[in-house]
Amino acid sequence: MTINVEQLSKKELFHAQGRLMFGQVREDAAVDLFLVRQLQSPNRFFVIASGGCTALSLLTVDSCSVDALDISQAQIALVELKAALYKHLGFAAAKQACIADGRAYLKQVNSRLSPRAQQFFSARSESLKSGLNNSGWVDQRMHQLTKLFYLFVHSLEETQAFLGLDEIDKQREFYSKRWCNWQWKLTMKVAFSRLFLRLAHGNAAERLVPDDFSGVMEGRLVRAFTDFPNAANPYLWQAFFAQYNSSEAGLPPYLQSANGALIEANIDRLNLVCEDTITWLGKQPTGSIDYFGLSNILELLPPEYAVRLRAQIVRCGSPGAIVCVRSIFRRRAAVFEENGAGAVISEVDRDGADLANPNFRSLKLVFDRALSDRAEEMDRSLFCNFYEIYRCV
Repeated sequence: MTINVEQLSKKELFHAQGRLMFGQVREDAAVDLFLVRQLQSPNRFFVIASGGCTALSLLTVDSCSVDALDISQAQIALVELKAALYKHLGFAAAKQACIADGRAYLKQVNSRLSPRAQQFFSARSESLKSGLNNSGWVDQRMHQLTKLFYLFVHSLEETQAFLGLDEIDKQREFYSKRWCNWQWKLTMKVAFSRLFLRLAHGNAAERLVPDDFSGVMEGRLVRAFTDFPNAANPYLWQAFFAQYNSSEAGLPPYLQSANGALIEANIDRLNLVCEDTITWLGKQPTGSIDYFGLSNILELLPPEYAVRLRAQIVRCGSPGAIVCVRSIFRRRAAVFEENGAGAVISEVDRDGADLANPNFRSLKLVFDRALSDRAEEMDRSLFCNFYEIYRCV
């Protein structure tokens, strides 16, 4: 495992040294694993680091390296800690640190962390008392909201009974007869209304949220409750209980015992980088990346960023590479427009590609409808489960 953190401006440093937002990735890493298995002889994956769950899960693909990037030094510090636990204490300790009190485990590997990660956790070790996966601001806020949910919508006991089911027919019956009451319907309308989101998260959230967002979120939750076994859905359990079901099937891939030895063996193939995506991609060799897991970073950025990012992807992507773009909200237009291919070469040139190099070849991104639909069908998560999958051809 290597750490590559460039010098940051004061503004970037303030952002990078700030609050840890995500203790875990609330995206279904099983989808990423499905997508990379569509590749022929992959060698290198690129993902957004966030809480590290996807990056660590991809280490189960043997002989592949994983570059995990984030603009937040807090997120990089967290993933560095998780990786250090796998490397120096092993799978069992790493798993316990993620799901239970992580403070003692931090002490055991603290001297192995980079100075920046040591500094970050020196003032924040108490945030690990409920586990590394519950250490982020978003994780803690969700836990607070579920306490209100148990008071006003469904009790903890009722929720446990529902999420403990593992038969689809029984779940659908439970949902229609016991779960979908007037309190549930009102909660969906209020909790995901534009006004509530503005009060909770500021004006930017209100501008981003579509008018029908409460209906979109209700549909997502109904799908999660009725299309997949509740007892084996780690994303439902984390959302409502801030913990996982103890069964192996109810854990994300990187916490499943069957994958522990492989992740331990491959942990040095994880490369952590604190940098902007386009800047970092601009330094990578042409045709060197087989999978781009972009999470939902393009949802909050202006369209011109997507144009520049596309240019770097077609330069860095290997022939046949897969690009996975997730989003919370259904897009009105494709993030990488099909008719944007003509602008690729000029953009690549501006970002530093050597077009005179005989090894340079111009690819284009082609939207893969079948893979996009399949990814959405199999995704069990509650938030970023609208997909656009592209191929570099």
